[in-house]
Amino acid sequence: MQKWYVAQCRPREEERALQNLNNQGIEAFYPYAEVKKRVSRKLVTRVEALFPGYIFVLADLEIVSSTTIGSTRGVRSLVRFGGGPCEVPSELVYDLMAHCDSDALRDKLSDEPKAGERVRIEQGPFTGLEAIYLEADGDMRAILLLTLLQKETSTSFGNEEFSRLSKNS
Repeated sequence: MQKWYVAQCRPREEERALQNLNNQGIEAFYPYAEVKKRVSRKLVTRVEALFPGYIFVLADLEIVSSTTIGSTRGVRSLVRFGGGPCEVPSELVYDLMAHCDSDALRDKLSDEPKAGERVRIEQGPFTGLEAIYLEADGDMRAILLLTLLQKETSTSFGNEEFSRLSKNS
């Protein structure tokens, strides 16, 4: 009977493992999301694994040997607990498939603040002040709303000059 298992991959080879397992007729799932991150002051979109170094594999271990899966390029081994491979409930994997790379997940993982969120200015003459993020101003800048001398002013700041405040702040 086919069950879902967790396989550990070699560093940054989740996609390679997925492709090679699929080439062998073994179904595998690599949960990922496209997220916006700051890299060298610029916002870039990247594909990131939700569970770096791991993929889910659907197999009947009475037909396909765990050694076959473990010797697949990109795969290190099946994750084991107590000597046996770690089974994952099907509902969990199918739920991940349904929500993988959704807008809600993308927003949760993104570094970029959303319109209306509070940020703290970290550099320049306004260091320490809080502002409200209004919108992106290209790839390297953003428009923030500051309150100075009881007057609201929108100003452009470099992405490296402010940071998102945590939800608890």
